[in-house]
Parts: sequence; structure tokens; C-alpha cells
Amino acid sequence: MTVFNVEMLPANEGDALWVSYARQGEPVRHVLIDCGRSTAYRAVAERMGENPDLNLELFVLTHVDSDHIYGAVRLLQDERFGPERVKNVWYNGWPQLQGYTGGVDVLGAQEGEYFGAVLIKREYAWNEKMENKTVVVNENTPLPTFTLCGGLKLTLLSPTPDKLADMRQRWIDDLGNRRDDRRIEPGDWETALKILSEDNRYGPDTLGREERLWPPDIEALATSDFDADQSEPNGSSIAFLAELDDKAVLFAADAHSPVLENGIRRLLEERGEDILRLDAYKMSHHGSARNNSLELAELIDCPLYLVSTNGALHHHPDPEALARMIWAQNGEATFAFNYRSEENAVWEDLGLQEEFGYKTVYPARGDGVLVEV
Repeated sequence: MTVFNVEMLPANEGDALWVSYARQGEPVRHVLIDCGRSTAYRAVAERMGENPDLNLELFVLTHVDSDHIYGAVRLLQDERFGPERVKNVWYNGWPQLQGYTGGVDVLGAQEGEYFGAVLIKREYAWNEKMENKTVVVNENTPLPTFTLCGGLKLTLLSPTPDKLADMRQRWIDDLGNRRDDRRIEPGDWETALKILSEDNRYGPDTLGREERLWPPDIEALATSDFDADQSEPNGSSIAFLAELDDKAVLFAADAHSPVLENGIRRLLEERGEDILRLDAYKMSHHGSARNNSLELAELIDCPLYLVSTNGALHHHPDPEALARMIWAQNGEATFAFNYRSEENAVWEDLGLQEEFGYKTVYPARGDGVLVEV
């Protein structure tokens, strides 16, 4: 029996996804995607510390928004983790952005410098087997694919070169805005390590929004105008399709919807198919309306939608995003949340679920949720 499980760890408003997979009769292997904030970091570090035989095939840091990278900086330095316990790290830091020129999320360029500095200092395997050591989807070449030990096939859908170019300038601007003694020049690993050593927030452990009417008008929400996300950090997100035998999950990070749509269309053209059949979709940007268009929803045939957030700061998921998935799937949709929040609890409405045919799943104690796909 094929094993393909996705655990959305408690990561506050961010992402920390623990993926376990195995073909019948083979050992279970693991991938970690992002590491949220301190709650997620501690959950991963404690798990690794309790089982010295537990290793990762891959650790993906999708982009440098603080709700994805904050805990990851702490994790890289923790002795319970370490470079000997992760085969490869995917991450586009300053070295990967240097080749790209061009033109209300919390950017973590400072944390991005910390992360890259620790990768170098501790000699983690960084973007191995990547062309030019960059995780990127180029225009005129086939979508990049990689197969991990145990047969898990990963197909990259984001980011594109233009999104990395946008991120390069944003990175420079963000670091340049600092005028104190913690300012880092892009790629200055020695300074980054020095400042990191003095910043206890990133060290490893020592061992009001608009009111909405309810129930909602699902059709009106689903077909509402789409206002696309323009954030440079989100646009630089590493997003990919993960497949094992007949199982398929789309991990979208915070990727821009048009980029995902174009990537999916390219994949469908390469495969000669008309719709992407998935077992689960980790919704982009925690279920933001600006990252999950109806057009994207209509490109996939998917029964299960994963939403990782406690609803803090940005109050995700947005009703429009969930409504688009419900509308596109004709109600055959289940939403799994890793927290129960004010934003998502209303969707437990049994009358609405009966009318539109969708379902909801919540954690028992608010400490993450495990789904089998």
C-alpha cells in the first residue's frame, strides 16, 4: 500500500508541512516544507531529537516571508537537526537571485541572509542537481523534474525568472532600508553570521477586518473579480507537484496564481491531458483570495484542500478562495485546517455544507492535523 501523508504542523499563521511517503514494503521517507515560527521549529526539532534515525530526503524553504523562514533559521542551527540529517535543501537566496535583474507581506531578507549563512557555515547540501544551483522554471525548456529516493517525483511549477528578478530588487531594497548596526550587504555571510550570533530571537532552543454576512453567497464569492497578489516574496515561492505512483499533491507555498496556472497548463500540454488530477492541494498563501483564482480552481480536479494558518495577522483563509474551490468542484471538496479559528470555524455550518456538498476537518486540540492522501 502506498503511503503519502501530509502533516500541517502548528505554524501560527505560516507553513510547516511534514510529508511522509513510501511504496509498499519500503521504508517511510520524509520531506519538510518550510518551518513557520517557533512553534513549528520546536515540533520538528523535538521530533528529530526523539528519533536519531529520522532523516529528511529534502528540506524546502519556499521563500523568505517571516511566517515561512523564522523557525527555519532556528532549525538549521539546532544540533538535533544538522546537515548529516537532511540530504538536500532547496532555497533561493542571494546567490540564486544575483543572475536576475529587473524591476503588505512581512519580507524576511534579513532572515534570508541568516539562512544562507548557516547553510554555508554548516555545509548543508544546497540546491544540488539544480541547473545554475537555482530553483527556477524557465520558459523554453521542459518543466524541471526530480525524483527523490523512494520514488517521490517533484515537478517544479514556480518561480519563474521574472519573479526572481522582482525579488532580487526587493531583497536589495529591504536590506538597504536598515540604518543600524545590524545592516547586512547582500551575500555578506560573515556579517550575517556575526549578527545572527547576537540575535537571541533566531537561536536554537537550549535543549480587525471587514464584517461579512453569513451564510455567504457561494456563487457571488466564487465568481467575484480576482485581484492578483503582486508581492515579490510570494512571487518567488518554490511551488511543485509531488507524485508517488497514483498519488499527487500540489504544494503551492505562497505562489502567484497566474504563475501556477501557467505552470499547470504547461504540465497538461506536456502530458497531453486536459485537467490536473490531484489527491490534495495545499492552498497558496494560506487560502488568500489573491492567490487562488477561479481559473486555477478550474484547472484541477481535487477532493482535498489543505489550509495552514491560525488566521492571525492576515485573517486567512478568505471566503472567496474557499468558495472558488467549492464552485469549481461542484461541492465535492473537503477543507482540512490545522487550527480552528474565527475565520474557518464558520465553514463548519452544516446547513451550508449540505447545500453545497463540501466538508471540513479540524484538529482535535489545535496542534496541527495529519491527512492521508
